[in-house]
Amino acid sequence: MDKSKILTEIAAALQEHIRHIEASVTRYKLASDIDDDDTMDPEDLSRQAEASDMQLRFEQLLLQAKEQEFFIMDHDDENHDSIVPGALIETDSHYIYIGISVPSFQLEDKTVLTISEKAPAYLAMRGKKPGDTLELGEHYYKIVSIL
Repeated sequence: MDKSKILTEIAAALQEHIRHIEASVTRYKLASDIDDDDTMDPEDLSRQAEASDMQLRFEQLLLQAKEQEFFIMDHDDENHDSIVPGALIETDSHYIYIGISVPSFQLEDKTVLTISEKAPAYLAMRGKKPGDTLELGEHYYKIVSIL
């Protein structure tokens, strides 16, 4: 398993996620930036307030995503012998990275999953070692290696 290659792909997926969030921030910023003199209908003011709230929510998501970028950089050269934040786990069919959360994707013949250390799934797998079995939902996976 080439950890740096997999982390590069995870970072690329995170960058794509950040681009989508930035586009949403821009879209809601434009929707909330209506000139008060141009709004005659009280419903317009309501939509403007909703857009402003959504903008703030997406800005918070953007901040979290950028913190995840730093997390990857801070943990990229670490190797682990058990499941902890920053560990990259290899099973027979998946790579699982602990510490961030981006949508899953395919890399060669395996699915890459990322799991936040705040997720219940992480709590169930924390501390496991190569040779142990992971339970994710209704599926069981044997840990091949951990980096």
